[in-house]
Amino acid sequence: MSAAEVIPLLLAAAMAVGAALNLAAPGFIRAEFDRWGYLPALRIAVGVAEAASALLLLVPSLRGIGAALALAVLAGVVFTLARDRAWLRLEYPIVLVVLAALVLRGG
Repeated sequence: MSAAEVIPLLLAAAMAVGAALNLAAPGFIRAEFDRWGYLPALRIAVGVAEAASALLLLVPSLRGIGAALALAVLAGVVFTLARDRAWLRLEYPIVLVVLAALVLRGG
């Protein structure tokens, strides 16, 4: 498998894990959204967007849309963590931003 085939799968897996966490909403996820001042509906919307992104990334003809949706979600994550000054927690979302950008670029 080439990088162009593997990268969308890695990004899809990461987005699916995020979706599962946000939709299952264990206590620590609920606590973070509360601490950030976000409504539970936003957590659900983010989870749905992450799930949609993961599914779209699995369909070659829709990968660009999936990557763009992932970037939109990840922009919110980066904004939230930066606003919270959680600098050390930005590493993972930034890596996912790079992966989404690579998918959009086509490789």
